[in-house]
Amino acid sequence: MLRFAVVAFLDDVALEAEFEADELPLHVTLLAAASTDADLDQVVSAVEAAYSSHGVFVARGGDDEVVGADEVDATLVVDDGDLADAHLALVVDLRDLGVRVDDPSIVARRYRPFVAVAAESDDRAGRIERGERLELRAVAVLDLAPDGDPDRVRVVDQFPLL
Repeated sequence: MLRFAVVAFLDDVALEAEFEADELPLHVTLLAAASTDADLDQVVSAVEAAYSSHGVFVARGGDDEVVGADEVDATLVVDDGDLADAHLALVVDLRDLGVRVDDPSIVARRYRPFVAVAAESDDRAGRIERGERLELRAVAVLDLAPDGDPDRVRVVDQFPLL
């Protein structure tokens, strides 16, 4: 079973980079944790199909809010609606692959893009600020349990938005 998520990192992150699950660099969550019996190539194809027709997403930091069943402290991301449109296209494509999301309260019509507030890091504040301009230039697919380890996350595919 593949456990995965789809994100847009705010800073460049290398393909195959690995992180502790609670130390992921700041990112906009495009699809939160999900699982499927489909293979990685099928998931990547669905993600590319949903996002390839979009260019760079330009957005800004919005209000702080608690998001989802896990009550994640987050800053909402405000854009022209393209992020939600691409998310809906992805959900439709993934449905055909039998994908199950961990938290249905933040998917499909209830989806609102957000950046989780993280612990402070050396290279970036642990959050985005209200009004901060964001340019999302790439979409990444994350393996949420590489080699069966749920405490790690690996960037298994990434493609630029042109």
